[in-house]
Amino acid sequence: MNQVENNMTKDINILLIDDSDVDNFINKAIISKEENISQITVKTSGFDALVYLNAIVENEETFPDVIFLDIKMPRMNGFEFLDEYLKLPEDLKNHCKIYLLSSSLDSLDAEKGEKYYVVKKQLTKPLAHHQISELLLED
Repeated sequence: MNQVENNMTKDINILLIDDSDVDNFINKAIISKEENISQITVKTSGFDALVYLNAIVENEETFPDVIFLDIKMPRMNGFEFLDEYLKLPEDLKNHCKIYLLSSSLDSLDAEKGEKYYVVKKQLTKPLAHHQISELLLED
């Protein structure tokens, strides 16, 4: 089975990390329309997301396959989250695709995001349905 077929048949766990309830509502609604989504977990801060990930670190089955991470959040921004995320076991980091979310097109954020090898790309908010389909097929 090739990677595309595997992605299309595997149940996918999603983690949304964003301090905006409105963005979380919209993004969750868009993501939930996709096939093979088994779980969408929402955390409203980078800190809460790290607590969650550390609690499930021993269970690869529940570890997210995809993380949509807002860059600008109070208490712990997306980049601070990534700094802590990089301390997780290597096999889990390699298991997960991370997409940065931003409501702005700040080139400095894009440049900073490119420095993290775990980040696939930066996306603008809110997500669009066609974006999700394409992202889930990416290797």
